[in-house]
Amino acid sequence: MKNSSHGPAAANQGGQTPTLKHIVAALAGAGLIGASAGAWAQTAPAAPADAAEAVPAVVVVTGVRNAAKSAQMLKKNAEQVVDSIVAEDIGKFPDKNVAEILGRVTGVQVIRQNGEAGNVVIRGLGGVVTLFNGREMFTAAGRNLFLADVPVAMLQRVDVYKTQGADMVEGGTAGVIDVRTFKPFDFKDGVVSFAGRVEHRDKSGSYDPNLSGMFSKRWKTGMGEFGALAGISYQRGRYHDETAWVSPPMKIDGGVTGSRAMGRVMGNGDRKRLAGNAALQWRPNRDMELYADVMSTKIDHVSQSIFFVGDLPIFKGGVVTKIPGTNYLNTITHPGASEFTLSSTQARDDYSMGTQGALGGRWNITPKLMATTELVRTVSNYRQENPIVDVVDFSVKPMSAGVRDGGGFLDYPGYDMGKPANWTLFGLFDNHNHSEGRSTDWRADATYDFESDGLLKELSGGIRLADRSAQYIREKDGYRPAPAGISAATLPGMSCLSARTSGDYGMSQFYAPCHTYLLSNTDTIRKAFGSPGRSAEDPLSSFKAREATTALYGKAKYGFELGSIPVDGNVGVRVVKTALEMDGFSRNGDGAPPSPLAIKANSTDVLPSLSVRAHFRHDLIGRFMAGKAIERGIFGDYNPGLTLNTPTPTTDAVGSAGNPNLKPQEGINLDMALEWYFSPTGSITTAVFSRDFKNFIRRKDELETHNGVSYRINRPHNTTEGNLHGVELAYQQFYDNLPGLLGGLGLQANITYMDGGLSEMDAATNKMVTNTFAGMSKISYNVVGLYEMGPWSGRLAYNWRDKFVAEYNYRGLGSNLIVAPIKTLDASLSYKIGKDVTLSLDANNLMDSPYNDYHGVAELPRDIRRYDRAIGLSLRWKK
Repeated sequence: MKNSSHGPAAANQGGQTPTLKHIVAALAGAGLIGASAGAWAQTAPAAPADAAEAVPAVVVVTGVRNAAKSAQMLKKNAEQVVDSIVAEDIGKFPDKNVAEILGRVTGVQVIRQNGEAGNVVIRGLGGVVTLFNGREMFTAAGRNLFLADVPVAMLQRVDVYKTQGADMVEGGTAGVIDVRTFKPFDFKDGVVSFAGRVEHRDKSGSYDPNLSGMFSKRWKTGMGEFGALAGISYQRGRYHDETAWVSPPMKIDGGVTGSRAMGRVMGNGDRKRLAGNAALQWRPNRDMELYADVMSTKIDHVSQSIFFVGDLPIFKGGVVTKIPGTNYLNTITHPGASEFTLSSTQARDDYSMGTQGALGGRWNITPKLMATTELVRTVSNYRQENPIVDVVDFSVKPMSAGVRDGGGFLDYPGYDMGKPANWTLFGLFDNHNHSEGRSTDWRADATYDFESDGLLKELSGGIRLADRSAQYIREKDGYRPAPAGISAATLPGMSCLSARTSGDYGMSQFYAPCHTYLLSNTDTIRKAFGSPGRSAEDPLSSFKAREATTALYGKAKYGFELGSIPVDGNVGVRVVKTALEMDGFSRNGDGAPPSPLAIKANSTDVLPSLSVRAHFRHDLIGRFMAGKAIERGIFGDYNPGLTLNTPTPTTDAVGSAGNPNLKPQEGINLDMALEWYFSPTGSITTAVFSRDFKNFIRRKDELETHNGVSYRINRPHNTTEGNLHGVELAYQQFYDNLPGLLGGLGLQANITYMDGGLSEMDAATNKMVTNTFAGMSKISYNVVGLYEMGPWSGRLAYNWRDKFVAEYNYRGLGSNLIVAPIKTLDASLSYKIGKDVTLSLDANNLMDSPYNDYHGVAELPRDIRRYDRAIGLSLRWKK
């Protein structure tokens, strides 16, 4: 392949031109040379065949500087607006899972709970496609992969695409997250590595292992070159989360605005993840490569949430004080009240198993024509057992309560809240559900390189056929009230105490049913509540979906000179035909039996895209991107069935339903970027973006009457319109010119500003109103200090995101649920012992920062949540 006079190579003429060796080493470290055909197919450009023959396939990056250099090279050479995080070495990332890694990426925001980061949004939106080595990946009946389930031990890098090209898998209006793993040809020869880590969490008091190993080898034979890789990872994580909560505001004694109840949520769990991956590659000659790979993850997660509810004596003579200068409740006390007091253990046993296998290859048919193909099979299963037991205490007891440090303070001085005899069985929720997903995908692509200096540089096109199925079902009428007067002490094996609270929110411990007993002795619990056995499954919750998609794309790369400025890019279009069939159940009126219902929905979407890249200098690049993206609702959103809970003294009358008429969400995306790469590890980049949405999918509550009861029903809807706009700024540099030990310092910093929202008709005023996107912080930033000098390397990372609205019109009560700014500080320090062994110390949540949300104003809090601080010590060996 010839070098074009209009691309990045030509742009280097304005400055120092790196040697071929340096270019290849940088591309190799970034994973762009010698990758499997899965990387070539529709997501990344192929490496030139002559370059692959001229040098070893890939030299794996090691060290903080090289990881930063590789990530910067990926961003600079990408056709789209992309940010990447590259492994510093095999198994060496700054975090334990993919979701936590992404919290450092410009424009990406995460929420931590249950011992780790989980929820991920890009530029304030959750419409994210998750790929695994360029292939669509998902968890059970969902659309996306739960990223926290991917351990970092097997990762080469993670790419976050904020714009999409015609050759990329459709399905996300916010962006694409592509998780890339190592392949045998990524290494020059053979590699054996092992990593062991022990982690201590302060609130759970646990010491847990994290073990991983990988073997990779290449062989040259008379039949060509072969490569094989195998890896395994085991993680255990025991965690403790705690919450002090306050119920929604209302008028209480003396006209004060306060709450009806306060309480706790004490959560802890034991999560075990076992993951394995394997890959084979065969290159019979320079023009052909075949590969096979497989990845599988199994998660066993036993956990509990203990809810404590203490009603306040708000109309029974309690002494009330107000927060100075306000009419809001500060404290309430009573010498002896018989208010409703409840302890509820929600026990959960979650099991998830996901496997994806792929076969594929590439063939250089002629020096100008290359073809790739890939066949992928994905299987994912999930099930949950979720028994819940409520116990109550109506004894007369003194009470002291109030608002303290953003949460609810609740105490019963002089009364033993941990004594089983004080508690009575109240209710059983016999909950369970299971779901599964299957898919078979085939794709084929062809690329023709014109090898000319004309306007048209390359033509590519391809087809993708995907057959996806999903199904789900949950329990029906799982609630059973307890027979009157049965003491919790009659089931002695069920008696436990909650974990101690780390914050000062009143009582430290209280009685709670043991979650392990509930899971292991569910039948015994059922008998105590007079239940004949396991609750039946609810046909109205059930659905079986099959979705067939056919996607065709065409893309043309071009290049020309605008005056003295080289310009290149691509223009393309992707046409996607989607056929959805869903079998579910509906009910024709209150009290009618469920009747089967089949739904069919077909759509054809045309998704054009344009990329323009201007090389103002060898180190200064401008970009303009435009395109259309779609996002389909999750399968459950189309389920015609309406499921209603059984209203009880402790649960509201709520329900959920799908919307068979739901349309795909559409987004028109515009991005402009300017990127200055002033050194191999130094850059300043900025991007301005705009998103216009049509048929934006959101869920909202509406009141409906069923069987004479008013239920708050949650359904998905297509809103009228929406828009999002903002700007990102990122900076990276290593200060090599500083004297002595200071020369090891580096800095990464980024900030994102966003604004916009959804426009909808307000039913109360009959006027259009615009609200910001739920879950979107207008401002977020990261500051990461880096160090690498000799055998030492380190990282200190601070993340901050502005307040955001978690839910509008919370529970239909008129106020919005707002989350206060979130900040986290993490750190890591490594020392290389010889050339093969590295010792590392890392810490998360150093500041013990809480999560705090409130009902409209900070003086009316809902939750203060505190999570573990974790410290890990690890030893890595690589040969």
